[in-house]
Formats: sequence, C-alpha cells, structure tokens
Amino acid sequence: MHPTQNGLLDGLAMPPVETLSKKGFAERLGVTPARVSQMITAGLPVEPNGRIRIADGLAWVDANVDSNRRRSALASTDSTMMPPMSSRAQRDAADARIAELKAEKLAGNLINSRTALRWIEGRARMERDSWIAWTSRAAPEIATATGSDIAIVLAALDRMVRDQLASLAARPLEGLGR
Repeated sequence: MHPTQNGLLDGLAMPPVETLSKKGFAERLGVTPARVSQMITAGLPVEPNGRIRIADGLAWVDANVDSNRRRSALASTDSTMMPPMSSRAQRDAADARIAELKAEKLAGNLINSRTALRWIEGRARMERDSWIAWTSRAAPEIATATGSDIAIVLAALDRMVRDQLASLAARPLEGLGR
C-alpha cells in the first residue's frame, strides 16, 4: 500500500532538507564524494553524525575553494534551493518522514483525514435534522404568542430554516485541503 493511500501523508509537506550526506553534498556541488572527503580533510565542517549542513558547507566552499575550481562545481550557491537528490536519498527521506508520521499517529497526535471528514459530515447531518425539527417545536409557541395561524408560522419558519441550511451548505469548507 502506498503511504498516501491510507491518509497518513494527507496534507503534509516534506520538511526542507538542512543537511546532506557526503554523497548528497557531492551531488549538490557537482563533484565526486572523494572530492568532498578531501574538503572535509581540509576543514569542511561536518556534523557529529557525518552529515554536512548545506548552508555551512556552501559557505565553507565559497570561502576556501579556489574560484576557478568552484566555478563549474557551484552553478548556484543559493541555500534555499532544494539540492538535487539521488533516488535513494529521496526514498530514504520519504521513509524517515513516514516513520515520523507513524510515530506521531501511534502517540495520538494525528488522525486519519477520512475518519475526521466522516465525523464532521455526521455531525452536520445531525445539526441539520435538529434545526428542521426545531421549526415544528417553535411554530406553535410563536403562533400562540403572536396570535397567528400555526400553519402560516410553521411554513415560514420551515422555509427560512431550509434556506439558511442551504446557504451554509453552499459555503466551501476551509482548511481541509479539499
């Protein structure tokens, strides 16, 4: 089953990548992983887990690598751009995100969007039915208090409540991504 088929990833965007592996950083620069190893030996900052912070790494390359060597490797040093990622790196990032979402769901911090939508629709039907029934309860009281014909009051209330319900139903739901 694909992760989005059970609603697990509905409406959730992938977070921006802040660090890369040595291979990923090499792909970003357009050089070989061996060249990145040489840069690390020369002082390229590396996290304790062996990953390279993109912004720090690009700044180090800009400050320490000869501009003639850097020209072909760094087509763009804009740290806001997503780095080109290998298919394996993309899969690993997606797997990590899915694992995070599963943990959040098990902790009770996430709910399935289809389940929530079914609950909302059920609640809306209950409220609609309640308002329609209210007209039958309110019409006799209003007719008695005003000295009006109960049939006329009931017809007017029923029409007005149904018009209001139709108006509410015509409004799009905001924030559900649908």
